[in-house]
Amino acid sequence: MDNIVNYYPINNHLEVCVCDDEGERVFVIVNTDLGWEEEISERGAKVLCINPDSTITYENWEDFCTASGIFTEDN
Repeated sequence: MDNIVNYYPINNHLEVCVCDDEGERVFVIVNTDLGWEEEISERGAKVLCINPDSTITYENWEDFCTASGIFTEDN
């Protein structure tokens, strides 16, 4: 996995990462407990990230993927 742009924790051991792989957007599901990662499709990432408990919506998906808007880290 290259540069992580943003991530969404699914539970204590799983997270979906948005990565920049030499200018290409890649989505990866990571199991932090077992130490494995697997590339998934953008549609799969949306299914995992967009839910009633999440601040991620279809309308702000692009902001989440680029870490902009409400997803910009506060310093």
